[in-house]
Amino acid sequence: MNRMKRTLPFLLLVSLSLLFASCRSESKSDATESAHSSAPTTAPTPPPGMVEVSTDTFKKEVQQNPEDPLPHYNLGTAYLAEGKFDAASEEFKFVVGKNPKDSDALAKLGISYASAGRLDEAADAFRRALVLTPKSAELHQRLAEVYEKSGKAADASKERAQVRRLQPNDHAAELYKAGKYEETLGELQKLADKNAETYLLMGDALLKLNQLKEAASVLRQAVKIKPDYSDAYFQLGNAYSRLNQQEDAAGAFREAARLNPSDADAFFNLGNTYDKLGRYEDAAAAYAQAVRLRPDDADARYTLGLLHLKHGNAAAATEQYDALKALNPDAAGRLQQQLKLSQK
Repeated sequence: MNRMKRTLPFLLLVSLSLLFASCRSESKSDATESAHSSAPTTAPTPPPGMVEVSTDTFKKEVQQNPEDPLPHYNLGTAYLAEGKFDAASEEFKFVVGKNPKDSDALAKLGISYASAGRLDEAADAFRRALVLTPKSAELHQRLAEVYEKSGKAADASKERAQVRRLQPNDHAAELYKAGKYEETLGELQKLADKNAETYLLMGDALLKLNQLKEAASVLRQAVKIKPDYSDAYFQLGNAYSRLNQQEDAAGAFREAARLNPSDADAFFNLGNTYDKLGRYEDAAAAYAQAVRLRPDDADARYTLGLLHLKHGNAAAATEQYDALKALNPDAAGRLQQQLKLSQK
């Protein structure tokens, strides 16, 4: 059994057209944002004891503290979520007037203007935000979209080039998600400056294409560039395992587990590798850690039970059978059959 962990956790793509709809806490420096694809059509019922926050709430706060930029920011965010773009822009304009270096407010000011069709003002806001945060690929993307709508194709092209420079692997990641593995490799090979994520993505595509030696080679390059890259070590272990280089696979999975001790899949695959090497105690310990990290993993429990049975430890196998009865009756039934066979 060779279970592979989900791929590309680091390359989860965030749509650059998402509308930010978060509000700030009292400490602006600690504020973070979460993106929402659209405002909900109906507001969820707040838990008992919680006060529902609405646009009216923020309006009252603005009335109570008219010179404080924080309630204006939150009111602007609420307006933005409601699609009241001109009203939102007025609130963010006030915030920026108070703090011209507030790149977040400038970005939302640009979004408000762009959504209202005020393209020149949107471009100005995005450019000012980029002076403060020049490495924001999203701001470059938004500015490119504004330039395109304004008919400024050359300027849009320059901004998109900045996006590609800041996020060189994104297009290839989209191709990978679409199952276009040859195209993924072709796109990545064009990159002049390859980073560790480039090589991991190349390794993922090569594994899909069953080009195992090539996969191992680029994955070694990934961990050379980024020695603490647990995901690259994990996939390197998979490449070595499929090449039947089990000692190398064990080393890679051990490193993946060391770098990310909460990765149940790394311990599971390490158990697989130790089993192939005939290292029963090490395999059992690795599977047991996978089970500790993910107690409801029927696959790991079943495999651990089979391992114990193979080595004559019926009591330990029965322990996994007892856990599986409630967790996965089908797996429990299969393990029970193996238990009965071992007693004959």
